[in-house]
Amino acid sequence: MKIICNLVLNYMEQFTQNIFTECSFMKNYYKGIFILLSFFLLACTSENNEAQQQLATARLAYNKKDYTLAKQQLDSLKIKYPKAFTQIREGLALLDSVRRGENEQIITSCDSLIIHFQPQVDLKKKQFSFIQNKQYQETGSYIPKESVTNSIEGTTLRSGVEENGQLYLESVFIGGQKHNKLKISTKDGSFAESIPVNDDGLNYRFTNMNKTYEIIRFGGAKENGLAKFIFTNINKPLTASIEGQGRYTYTLSQPVKSAIAKSYELSVMMLQLDSLKMAKEKAEYHIYYLDNKKNEVTTDTTKQEKL
Repeated sequence: MKIICNLVLNYMEQFTQNIFTECSFMKNYYKGIFILLSFFLLACTSENNEAQQQLATARLAYNKKDYTLAKQQLDSLKIKYPKAFTQIREGLALLDSVRRGENEQIITSCDSLIIHFQPQVDLKKKQFSFIQNKQYQETGSYIPKESVTNSIEGTTLRSGVEENGQLYLESVFIGGQKHNKLKISTKDGSFAESIPVNDDGLNYRFTNMNKTYEIIRFGGAKENGLAKFIFTNINKPLTASIEGQGRYTYTLSQPVKSAIAKSYELSVMMLQLDSLKMAKEKAEYHIYYLDNKKNEVTTDTTKQEKL
């Protein structure tokens, strides 16, 4: 009987120690979890506070119409605080407002420049004659008035500006050879050179009164800065060299240089004005897109509320 009692007492003692050990382990386990959760919550709170501050900086920049800074702040918000979901969501909504304000600013700026610039372009066009053969041409060209003529009197270089503002040069040559390239140079060796024209396009070769005429047009990329070179060096002697089957060189007269310089100026002005109008149209489209996007979100929200 005494032996049995001792065994029971030993068992009870061991059982109590095991329970105490298990309770201590569980206590430490839950304590560790609590500490980890506390650190996690503190980290999230800190991140959210920093994200909120950055969002506030973006809003302040937006209110000051500093749209570039506002976009920078909103872009970095998503990168620096990827788990700040509330701030990121609010930032996306603010980003649409920033983009709208930015495009409104572009429209206002373009309108101001167009109002200032349009009269200058119109005044410049008065130095030109608008020429269009409606039977054969869908669009016309602005030709310097001093260059308008019904006859070809000799080898020369003439210019024009298309309705879209694109400038072109026409090399007129009276002789037997064919040419497809033009080079303009100064006495000091500076020069500009066209890219060879190897297609027919608006090029003409014909014979009249035993004379062979050739008119080669250099426009777009093929013109390759020739008119700008002439404009820049208008007060210097300039030599034109035409190349192809042979080579022919002649000196550009002052009236020819002056006419080409006028065409270059008109082309630059028209292209700048067209660029402003396109920028305005692009900004208006962006606002239209943002407004439609906002209306769709509002419609979806209303439907969900009804459900």
